[in-house]
Amino acid sequence: MTRLAVPLAALSGVLLALPFIQSTLFPLTWVAFVPLLAALRGASPGRAYRLGLICGLVFYGLGAFWIVEFLQHLWSPGALVTAGLALLFWLYSAQLPALLMLTFQWLRRRTGWSALLLFPVLASLFFARFPMLFQAQLGESQSLFLTALQPLAWAGVHALDAVIALVNVLLYRWLCNPPRAPLIKDRAGLVAAAVPVLWLGLGSVLLHHWDHHGHDSTWHRVGFVQENTPPGGTSPAPGHGFAYPRALALSEPLARAGADLVVWPETGFDDYFAHPRVAAALRRSVAGLDAALIFQGMQVEDGEQFNSAALIGRDGEEQGRYRKIQRVAFGEYLPLLEAFPRTGSRVREQLGGFFSKISAGERPGRFAVAGLEALPLICYEALFPELVANAARGGGAAELLVVLSNNAWFGASRQPYQHLNASALRAVENRRPLLHVINNGPSTVVLPSGRRLLQSEYGREAAYWVDVPMPASAADSFFTRHPGLFLHLVFLTTALALGRAVVDVNALRRSPAFR
Repeated sequence: MTRLAVPLAALSGVLLALPFIQSTLFPLTWVAFVPLLAALRGASPGRAYRLGLICGLVFYGLGAFWIVEFLQHLWSPGALVTAGLALLFWLYSAQLPALLMLTFQWLRRRTGWSALLLFPVLASLFFARFPMLFQAQLGESQSLFLTALQPLAWAGVHALDAVIALVNVLLYRWLCNPPRAPLIKDRAGLVAAAVPVLWLGLGSVLLHHWDHHGHDSTWHRVGFVQENTPPGGTSPAPGHGFAYPRALALSEPLARAGADLVVWPETGFDDYFAHPRVAAALRRSVAGLDAALIFQGMQVEDGEQFNSAALIGRDGEEQGRYRKIQRVAFGEYLPLLEAFPRTGSRVREQLGGFFSKISAGERPGRFAVAGLEALPLICYEALFPELVANAARGGGAAELLVVLSNNAWFGASRQPYQHLNASALRAVENRRPLLHVINNGPSTVVLPSGRRLLQSEYGREAAYWVDVPMPASAADSFFTRHPGLFLHLVFLTTALALGRAVVDVNALRRSPAFR
């Protein structure tokens, strides 16, 4: 097994990456850790770290290969620098599975606790809280597996991460390390196996409910624009100006089709916030449309810059603003240089237009539009389950999650689809329909069941309208009310395991043999 350890670790990386590259391969995630767990047999914690690192490098090198195109779009540093920075990104990201495996192997040795408990708990914890530049959960690979998604409304995506990890441990236990006694006598394994069975059973019941009884007769017609502008593009398209952008022309047929609300993607319509004449002209145009408009731009106030979304009502009056709360590390702020403004400013000048200094907003947004409440989320915010749940809590039945983003920086890669898959899970967790509007696509309408009502083509300038059904119940989901409950249980279990490990180490040190 020692000779095969490295290939097995690499195989796990491939199996983890493939569902993020092609969503229809989602079953692979449920077996992806089996080769790595087999490679860990008899390994020290240090060797477990190295094997996890190999797995992580393959996983992120394949699944996040888009970082190469991202770097090229930023400032075209050349092939050698791009390769070096990409490798640095993959190496850092690979620390997640590396440290996960180190911790797992160390705790398993020190506590004697079953892998059936330790690995799911630790996997959920690391994927939830390891500081990543672009956050990703195991459960995001399951966006097309609707049965598995339904219990998210009770426990969230971190619980699905744990269930996936548990299935991997069970398969390893039964396939790679079969018990001497008959399987029927493996009580611990059978009890653990009941968890994914119950999870999928509940999912099947809930999916049937939402497909047949989850909506009433209330429908809202919404429209969205997909501009397909290049990354960092600020100049108006030919025949258009800052007061009459191309997005406004694309919005006119949507309004004529009866859309109550039109949403523009995150493309930086900054002139509305910076120039009163542009703002006045846009408000007049929106009044002529007879449809409300949500759009994004950079707002400067008291020397601070905010990534903001604004609502203009169908009467042409501004009715609300939202300031982005969850900023993108290194893109919207430099974590290590926040305390050194001059140095940070020089670094941003060298890095290019994507990087800027953005201040964080303080509270969620809620826009009222023709009997509909729109909850704006800007780009990266859709990746954070607790943030979205906190924004959705206490709302009414006619509530729509609205994601405004621009993924043109990533080119024709898999990143826009990975972003979409993450957003789709927020719809299920909170049992709200979700409108995912992307500058270059794919833009999507996701129902509270996770089903996609419409999905646009990538790389196409277009405008769409769709009738969105609203949930029959105004009640928040259990997850919306208690988004941190499952992770609290994970933290508690991890703390107990660490406490047990420390006690055992101290007991070992006090023993005569140790001395």
